[in-house]
Amino acid sequence: MKILNSKKLKTTISVKRRGLPLVPAYSITTHKSQGQALPKIVIDLNMPPGMVEVASAYVPLSRVQQLVDLTILQDFNINALQVKPSKGQIAEINRLSVIFKQTKQRYAHCFV
Repeated sequence: MKILNSKKLKTTISVKRRGLPLVPAYSITTHKSQGQALPKIVIDLNMPPGMVEVASAYVPLSRVQQLVDLTILQDFNINALQVKPSKGQIAEINRLSVIFKQTKQRYAHCFV
């Protein structure tokens, strides 16, 4: 680069510039990401106190197609992913199981 020094003479200097390799990015909430396929994600699985919705962890983990496209920001408590079903959910699973067995018996002749 050429500049004028204090005596108004042209002088050539070398300049080195250093910086972080930044790329444009944005963030969205778990709710906003539902139904989307995303090319890459970075997620923090450390949930706020009192957060018990397993969907809060499942939804972002299932937005990418390959594991290599998923980055988990930091260590997290595995219990965030191991939430027990509620009484209502267990009742619904049992109800559907009964319907399944009845349907299977009723249409057994169709599946040999």
